[in-house]
Amino acid sequence: MKTKITLVLVGIVALCSMTFQIFAHSAGIAGKTGAYSEGNCTSCHNSYTVNSGSGSVAITSTPSLAGGYTPGTKYTVTVTVSQTGLSLFGFDFEALTNSTTNGGTISLISTSTDVQTMTSSSRLDATHTGTGNNTSNSHAFSFYWTAPAAGSGTVTFYTSGLAANNNGSTSGDYCYTTSLALSQNTVGIAEVPAGNYNFSVFPNPATENLNVKFLLKEASSVTVDVLNIDGKKVANLISENGMNGEVNKTFNISSFAKGIYFVRLKINDKSTIEKIVVE
Repeated sequence: MKTKITLVLVGIVALCSMTFQIFAHSAGIAGKTGAYSEGNCTSCHNSYTVNSGSGSVAITSTPSLAGGYTPGTKYTVTVTVSQTGLSLFGFDFEALTNSTTNGGTISLISTSTDVQTMTSSSRLDATHTGTGNNTSNSHAFSFYWTAPAAGSGTVTFYTSGLAANNNGSTSGDYCYTTSLALSQNTVGIAEVPAGNYNFSVFPNPATENLNVKFLLKEASSVTVDVLNIDGKKVANLISENGMNGEVNKTFNISSFAKGIYFVRLKINDKSTIEKIVVE
């Protein structure tokens, strides 16, 4: 009789252990993005082959990262996992430099309940919490990403998305992966066509003097800065309110080191830029 009780208890313990294994990871796990030396969702889920289903995982951002990242800028990044007919979704996300270290920082949006941050081997991840991710056909997970300092090089986003069938086990789920390589936006400004202001900078290449010319159709707040190749301001040429009409000014740049620079004209809340070479 004792033996039977022992067997029953062992069976109960085994069943509890199995149940724990099935449900222990309803919240996300770090280090499952498919990045360097990492697995993906299939490490824990008995899923179909990666990217074999009809769904997807996609990365978008506000402001747009289409032209690269601006150092130190805070972006709202959204990872959307989609699979028609399913209703439970998860994800894991990392931003890494080419040296496999964290590229920038990840932080949470205060109103979000479906995203958390976790660390795996010093890599900071954004992943699901297991709350609020039960939606039909797709789910969008949003969080903040602050770009690294200038000179950090290319940063690559790695993410894996899980589309689960919500059957109480890890079987029959779909896993999708994607990545997005981002170079540093050299200047990091929102540009408008130079032609709007007849903006010109000459001579180019320049040695000692630089002429800056533009046309204002109404009184405006104007700033003209010189930026280096990393997008850092090295000189302010003009900073004035109420400028109007044609502006044509000459500046001495003989103290500038040889190299590539950018002259940024900012009029009210809009900017345009011209590339110059100093010899």
